[in-house]
Amino acid sequence: MNSDALDTVRTYHLAWTSGDFGRATTLLAEDLAVEVPLNEYAGKADFAEALRSFGAAATDVRLLGALAGGESDACLIYDMDVASLGTLRVAEHFLVADDRIVRIRQIHDTATLRRAGFGPPL
Repeated sequence: MNSDALDTVRTYHLAWTSGDFGRATTLLAEDLAVEVPLNEYAGKADFAEALRSFGAAATDVRLLGALAGGESDACLIYDMDVASLGTLRVAEHFLVADDRIVRIRQIHDTATLRRAGFGPPL
């Protein structure tokens, strides 16, 4: 299925996974809302900084699936190898408006991250 949202999301994913965090950030809306299991982000700037930091630690990212739910939402599923953490499987749901990502909902198992000191302990 072809979707404007999926095109935007795939461009964003390709940008950050190739280390082009500036390009990835340009695809985020100024009023970006982010839902993730462990952290909270006040907005685009906070999330962009986390993307740079955590994204730079990724040694490999393998896209497993890309789904479009229409013109405004898309989902990516990928495995990400992160230095000193191992492999994390991530599912991200995106809402897109005017070719910008306005909401990211990320789902992943937090056990590995909690053992590494991210978020509250298990």
